[in-house]
Order: sequence, then structure tokens, then C-alpha cells
Amino acid sequence: MGDARRQQGLESEMARLRQGLTGGAREGICPLVRGASAEVNNYVAARLRQVANQVGAEYAHRDCEPNVVVLFSSNPDELVVEATRAKRFNYRGVAAQDIERFRTSTQPVRWIHGSAAPGLKTQDARPYNALVIVDAAKAADFKVSTLADYVSLVALADTRVRAPAQDSILNLFDNGAVDAPRAMTEGDRAYLRSVHSRRY
Repeated sequence: MGDARRQQGLESEMARLRQGLTGGAREGICPLVRGASAEVNNYVAARLRQVANQVGAEYAHRDCEPNVVVLFSSNPDELVVEATRAKRFNYRGVAAQDIERFRTSTQPVRWIHGSAAPGLKTQDARPYNALVIVDAAKAADFKVSTLADYVSLVALADTRVRAPAQDSILNLFDNGAVDAPRAMTEGDRAYLRSVHSRRY
């Protein structure tokens, strides 16, 4: 019963994501973290803020439209299918292959970055907006601190535009990546600083 209520709550949060153009993370990061316990939600949100401060990413004012949304779910596939069916996340301007990769991902953490305008082409890795979904069951064996660092990296930069170094925490879920870092590395932070120091 608790899982069903939590799933309904996540779908409600998804419904808050406007079908039109959302507020852009370039104008200030406005995170929303839901689906886990209040303690975990708050921890991940606080870590996002800490990392953003460390790398020079601008943070939005208190009253803002969420543009970096992190959802923990015990049934992420259902969440994504429902969100897609009800058009609760704006995929406008996102490449079809990126949408399909997001929908069909089996990784413990999946993410997608929205575009500021239909068909926009850019090599700038700063996100316009981001949706990150954590599979609560598959991620259960990882420390919350590790997940928070991973989520912070993929939320604060579109790593498919310019990939971080090979020793990045981004390799955490790769097959056989037993030696992958369990925390954000200095290389990861340097990558984020380089992303957020760029102004276009």
C-alpha cells in the first residue's frame, strides 16, 4: 500500500513538470527530489546544492520552477511509461535516440536533459533542465552518498555532450566496473567547473 501511494505521489510530481518550456537550469538550478524517505530526499538535494556551489553552477532563488527533478521509484519503468503517455515531461527538442535510451534504460539511474527550444543544437553541456530517475531496488546496494554524487554529476552536466574522464564516478554502473569511484572525483569536479564556466 505504501509503495502504491508513493508511486501515485511520484506521478503527481511528474504532472507538475509543465508541457511547455520549463525554467532552465542555466538561469539557476532549482532541484526537486522526491520518492525516497525525507532524510534521503533532503540529503540528495543538499548534495546537489553543495556540488553546484563547488563548481560554480548558479542556484535559483527560493521561489522557482523545478528544472532538476530527481525521482526515486520502486517501479521506474511504469513511471516513465505513464509520464510519457500523459505527456508529463517535455521531450520537445530532445533527440529521438536519447528519448528511447531514457525510456528503455535498465540502469539503476537513468536521466534525460531537455532542450531549451525545439531542435536546438549545442555543444554546451550545461543543462537546460534534467529529469533523473533512480530505480530504488537496483540502487539499494549503493550508499546514499554515492548515489547523491552520481546524481549530481548527471544532473549538472549533459555527459553525452562531453564525457568526463575514464576514472569518473559515471562508470559506476558499467559492467565489471568494480574499481569505479564511489564518490565524485576531483576530475569530475574539474569537468563540472569547466562546463559551468562556459558562457554562451
